[in-house]
Amino acid sequence: MEDKVSVIIPVYNTGKEAVKLILSIAKGNYKNLELILVDDGSTDDSLKLLKEFARQYKLKFKGKKVPEIKVFEKENGGVSTARNLGLEKATGKYISFTDSDDFVDKDFYKKLVEAIKKYENLKSRDLKIALAVSGVHYKRLGTKHEKDIYVNAIKGRAPDETFKEYVLRVMYTDGRLYAVSNKLFRADIIKHFSIRFDESMSFAEDTKFTLEYLSAANRVHYKQIEYVLEPLYHYNFGTPTSIVGDSSLSWGNWLKSYDDFEKFIGKKRSKRAEKYLRRIYLRWKISHALAVARSNQSFGHKTQHVGLPKLILAELIIKFRR
Repeated sequence: MEDKVSVIIPVYNTGKEAVKLILSIAKGNYKNLELILVDDGSTDDSLKLLKEFARQYKLKFKGKKVPEIKVFEKENGGVSTARNLGLEKATGKYISFTDSDDFVDKDFYKKLVEAIKKYENLKSRDLKIALAVSGVHYKRLGTKHEKDIYVNAIKGRAPDETFKEYVLRVMYTDGRLYAVSNKLFRADIIKHFSIRFDESMSFAEDTKFTLEYLSAANRVHYKQIEYVLEPLYHYNFGTPTSIVGDSSLSWGNWLKSYDDFEKFIGKKRSKRAEKYLRRIYLRWKISHALAVARSNQSFGHKTQHVGLPKLILAELIIKFRR
């Protein structure tokens, strides 16, 4: 029998997109799904649409093996508050976070469950999978640019490399661990350690959640990450909920995110961990500069945000627009 997966889907004025997402998930190859839709105080008719759709869906598929739909509502508080409510309501063995204006491949949940259960029967917990991660199909709606990302293999953990060092290495070399949407988490770890999204953050809250989850998994000897090297999650960049916001333009926000890495690794650090942290800091500096370069700010404001010479910033902007 399939293990239940709770799929948490925040909705804010994206009711129509959420319905399309649900219909695509229902056609997928994994049926034991609990679809938890959390309306985050939508100002349009999204909540009404979701409730009516859930009612008709239940009547149409009564007695049939299809994903279950649950609709919850709350006052507007942001995506983290919606996800946290979803975590409180989840009853599945595994947790997945899916954005309402994206969609997933028909094998997304099936293959991630298979991946996270890969070493389920082994006695050593150190070999068990803490997290399953898929590749992503990235689509920029404005320019119609599309590409598959995170489908390349990652060098495995070296015998003398700790799990936390390994996580830092993956974080500075690759971006697939940053977001929560292309992953499958273990619900028991989340619940036991009361892991939640930081509702005070409007930037990199996904990364902080993932780091706290992996830190907790490490404590209970789940020290492996399994990668499904296929673009099973389809991320649409350029929707109203995915446009780069002002929060990414502040270097202070990037510094707060970097602090989460320092907290993750702890005060007693190896030379290797210090080296990885330096590289993450450099990556954050470059990523911040790129975020500013692709924003709609005036050129003068962009130079103020990043503190770079105008010629270097101009080169970044040209490179990004290619």
